[in-house]
Amino acid sequence: MLTVAGCAKQEETGNIQEEQIPVYVTTVQKGDIKKTLKLTGNIEPWESVNIMPDISGKVKKIYVDNGDFVKEGQVLAELDTRSMALILKQAEAGLSVAESNYNDASKNWERIKTLFEKGTATSQQYEKAQLGYEAAKAQLEQAKAAFDIAQYQLDVSIMKAPFSGIIASKNMNEQETINPMMPGGQGVLTLADLSKVKIHVAIPENQFRDVLPGLDALLHVDAYSDEVFTGEVTKINPTADPLSRTFGVEIVVLNENILLRAGMFARVELTIKEKIDVPLIPVECVVKTANENYVFVIENGTAHRRNITFGLSESSMIEITDGLQIGEYVVTVGKEMLKDGSLVQIKENVVK
Repeated sequence: MLTVAGCAKQEETGNIQEEQIPVYVTTVQKGDIKKTLKLTGNIEPWESVNIMPDISGKVKKIYVDNGDFVKEGQVLAELDTRSMALILKQAEAGLSVAESNYNDASKNWERIKTLFEKGTATSQQYEKAQLGYEAAKAQLEQAKAAFDIAQYQLDVSIMKAPFSGIIASKNMNEQETINPMMPGGQGVLTLADLSKVKIHVAIPENQFRDVLPGLDALLHVDAYSDEVFTGEVTKINPTADPLSRTFGVEIVVLNENILLRAGMFARVELTIKEKIDVPLIPVECVVKTANENYVFVIENGTAHRRNITFGLSESSMIEITDGLQIGEYVVTVGKEMLKDGSLVQIKENVVK
């Protein structure tokens, strides 16, 4: 009886089959992958300047307002020039007198010099004529300088746009007095060139060698959430910030339609590496340990643990450089329950 019972128990055990573990899988596929660096920064105008006269005075007229587009050379504002016009008129009259006196002194000097050479003029007459000529010449130079200064003051009282751009801010009103020598003065207006814009970002030290001038950049702003703007890296600071250990990078974006405005917050994406047509799998397929990385490959309903080597990775996909072949099935969900040789039941074939 005991022997029979023992044989029956052995037969029952032999009929038990290993349970299949449900898993979800995907296939190894060829595709493109890139390594990106995501940064943020504020948009700045390509060029910005305070429109300010070189002299003090009362603002007589401002011809533009905030947001106006202006062309190079366009008159933007002017000072009250009434007193300057009078000074110029006075300087012009003084110059006319000085020129007349100089001409007379010059002629007299030439006449006395000729007579002195003939012996018909005394040395006293010669010296007096020479001194008169030199004094008239000095007075003429002084009168010319006074006229030039008066003319210059009148000229700079008219403020013109040094380049085409947009009026970023109107800082003063008409009839207010401006003094260019005052520290921290904003000027009458602020003019910005937005045909191009720049963004300054900071990159970490471990990415310094990956970012080079000419690298393409993608730009996103909340004001145009459905648009992507393109630019490129133009400058890289060769010296790291001593506190943050980051390197400053300048990115320039063409802005012909003037959609991007100074002060906008920008999210920047730099593609620092890219691989084309390489084996890819989702990142959730990979099990990472301190010493190795592996996946579970399904063959004929059985899971096989396979060590892999990977290259570039992004948020959702990873490049496989060794260990897998195109078309192989790899477990995405359920791998925590598996060991090498586990029987599996494929619940869904998810191709990504």
